[in-house]
Amino acid sequence: MSVERSICPDIYHPAIARDGLLTRLRIPGGVLNESQCLTIASLLESLSLEYIQVTNRANLQLRSLAKDLDRELLIKLAGCGLAANNSAVDGIRNIMISPTAGIDSQESIDVRPLADAWHKYLTEHPELGVLSSKFSVGFDGGGSVGIVDRPNDITLLAVGSRQFSLYLAMSERGDPPLPVDVRLDSNECVPMLAAIAQSYRRGSEVLGGDARRTRLRDVIRHYGLIGFGELVQREFSTSRRFVFKNPDLERFCTENGDVAQTQPRLSERHLGVHQQCQSDYYYLGVVLPLGRWSVAQVQGVGNIAARYGSGKIRLTPWQNLIIPDVKAIDLARVQGLINDLSLVTTANHPSSLLRACAGATGCQFGATDTQRDAIALSEYLAANFTLDRPLNIHFSGCDKSCAQHDRADITLWGDERTSSYRLAIGGITDRSEPEPSVLAPSAVPIAIGNLIAAYHHQRHPQESFESFTTRQSPVQLHQILHAV
Repeated sequence: MSVERSICPDIYHPAIARDGLLTRLRIPGGVLNESQCLTIASLLESLSLEYIQVTNRANLQLRSLAKDLDRELLIKLAGCGLAANNSAVDGIRNIMISPTAGIDSQESIDVRPLADAWHKYLTEHPELGVLSSKFSVGFDGGGSVGIVDRPNDITLLAVGSRQFSLYLAMSERGDPPLPVDVRLDSNECVPMLAAIAQSYRRGSEVLGGDARRTRLRDVIRHYGLIGFGELVQREFSTSRRFVFKNPDLERFCTENGDVAQTQPRLSERHLGVHQQCQSDYYYLGVVLPLGRWSVAQVQGVGNIAARYGSGKIRLTPWQNLIIPDVKAIDLARVQGLINDLSLVTTANHPSSLLRACAGATGCQFGATDTQRDAIALSEYLAANFTLDRPLNIHFSGCDKSCAQHDRADITLWGDERTSSYRLAIGGITDRSEPEPSVLAPSAVPIAIGNLIAAYHHQRHPQESFESFTTRQSPVQLHQILHAV
């Protein structure tokens, strides 16, 4: 293996982090089987690691490695599908699908065959290995648990039973892709993805420098969307003509605004027990606190899926997992086994929508120990509150917001000057002072607890957390946060 600095790592090319080497297992479509779970558990034990983490691309991440993985271990991982046989393409196998694909009664198209076909194309085209290892493609079947809002470079969103709308990343880092007014039949999707990827590669060569650092949005900006579309047209393997069009952002935002306050977020809709489109079968969405999956839990979940499900597990881009294909008669038993693994399935648990980056212990940009502080907050809330609604709390060690790109109910930003946190509520920095409120890590649990308690006791019927905090005056917010 070769070690790279400041490049998104893959299993063959780890990166250097503050806490040791960092590497990632690409899990195309986020789907694992029992054998792969056992291999992962064995890998963790051999590396003396307590846990592996699910990432917000539904991949798996290993931190604090003391040395490179040896050749025999890499061969074993490739043999069970946890690594590419060709190291050149391992890093670009970022393939995200709707986590409930094929089992969602509301979906228009089961996208799993398309994702498999795209994975096959990538593995057969090593020339694409020069692309950024952050290059990612999403397939959204139009169901109840969608991923069109995830910041993939390309997303195909099902519209109707036979067509997809094409979305491309052309905005700022972390923003979701936007529609370009192109509809594709199912049999045109992989040819279109291939044409875009090859045009991206050629555009990266034109821009010069290290192609692995050039993102698709950089190439689109260089040529302009229409000009980039012309490049893609020349690569497209069918005779059909199309034109990429800049989206009407005002109309797009109006039609695709925030989910109604009475409806669950996409990030929580999969949690809990849900009936599948297959009669008498259910799936269970399981919370992995901060995406952490311990050795015993990896083994245990794999065993549950093999004994009571179809042997498959699905990772989600919200750093949780799904156990599908459980019969109604087995639900109570499976829920008990999940509890025995110290895991929960409810979206109202304090850890269910808690997000945190690597923080100061693992990242050179982190100003605070976000993982430690997030766990401390979760434990405090679990011991002192019973949440009746999910609450999304995001810890970010710096302003890059790596763990969560979209807005949270509460965000705590690491402050380099003070090694404390700047508080933002609903995306808006605390308005109680000319300068943002700064909370020492030790003060965070009580301050956030005060805010949650006030929301529980003072809100109007059916009032959302965002509505409640918005109607508070700056003085009221300050008093709530800092109440003794």
